[in-house]
Amino acid sequence: MNLKVLLITFVVTYVLISLPAIFGIGYVIDWVPEATLFQKFKKYFVDGLLMNFLIKLIIASVAAVVVHFVLSFRRKST
Repeated sequence: MNLKVLLITFVVTYVLISLPAIFGIGYVIDWVPEATLFQKFKKYFVDGLLMNFLIKLIIASVAAVVVHFVLSFRRKST
């Protein structure tokens, strides 16, 4: 079992699924005049990664396992 492929696929899939939430607008922090740019970035990034955490975790896990099995099947067949 190639753990590196499994882990990289999981992380990439999780981040790709989180991108729409990370780039979303309309959070309350947008309207706070005292919020710095770093605070807004941190809020968007953390909320984007944590929003619907369980669903993203399941989807990324399934995708990582499928990619791992497809790659291992290709290596065995050649």
